Amino acid sequence: MADNRLPTILVVDDEEVIRFTIQKKLSRMGFNVISFEKGEDVIYYLKSTPEEADLIITDIKLRKMDGIELLRKVNAFEKPVPVLIISGHGNVEDAIRALRYGASDYIRKPFDINDLTSSVRSILKRKHEKKLYESLGQYKIYAKQVLVIPNDANLINTMSFNLTKDLVPAGLFNYTTSENIALSLKEAITNAMFHGNCEIDSSVRETGGIKLFNEEFEKRKSLTPYCERTIKITYELTPEYVYYEIEDQGKGFNYKALPDPRDPENFFKNCGRGLLIIRIHMDEISWNDTGNSIRLKKYKVNRNG
Repeated sequence: MADNRLPTILVVDDEEVIRFTIQKKLSRMGFNVISFEKGEDVIYYLKSTPEEADLIITDIKLRKMDGIELLRKVNAFEKPVPVLIISGHGNVEDAIRALRYGASDYIRKPFDINDLTSSVRSILKRKHEKKLYESLGQYKIYAKQVLVIPNDANLINTMSFNLTKDLVPAGLFNYTTSENIALSLKEAITNAMFHGNCEIDSSVRETGGIKLFNEEFEKRKSLTPYCERTIKITYELTPEYVYYEIEDQGKGFNYKALPDPRDPENFFKNCGRGLLIIRIHMDEISWNDTGNSIRLKKYKVNRNG
């Protein structure tokens, strides 16, 4: 995002009321929002307009060019634009395909507008941090780091960016794969912070929404014993793979008893959503015996993957 202009968000949906609702909310938040009914018009806009778009929000189900095809075409550009997918309830396979093709996030219809704005802020912050890093012209390195962070939600996006910013310069992955890994780390760190250290059950978000969920986190993180807990992140970058371990100081959980998030009954629930994203994008996933430490590994396939 340029410093002297409003971030531009393109909204694509063939339902006028959805376009209007999203455009109205994001415009009030200070974004420049342009809405489209068809995916073809978005591609034409991107090719014919010199000004950079910062984010595309699109429904999966569109006439002619659907959201998946739009996502694939956008990711084929020299400078891909992050894409947030809106998926109807029950469209499990479509949502999984979208994540595999590099969607930055997904939400389901009918959606909570607070969930959408939270995702928008998160995606744009990662994009902004990536551009700042690229402007420094730094190249890296194969390294190993151990980081310890407090229960501060403001650090989640920053950490997911810092832990993936070297993957493209190091030659392991392309931009889309690096973004997918960053999204996986965001989910893993969020789980460690909210569910692990602060012991907030997923039912709080399911019943009360993201606002109540965040309020409960803000309350607990200053109380004993939650305020004393930290998250340890181990990061290893090698010529063949990248490895992460995220360990919280909570009581852990029985990961073997997790419901299958790919089941249509569970897919669009917030419970297990992060784990599905991690499973889609990472090659190896494992936990320690108590379930308070998750290990993630992604192997280099070739320079384009």
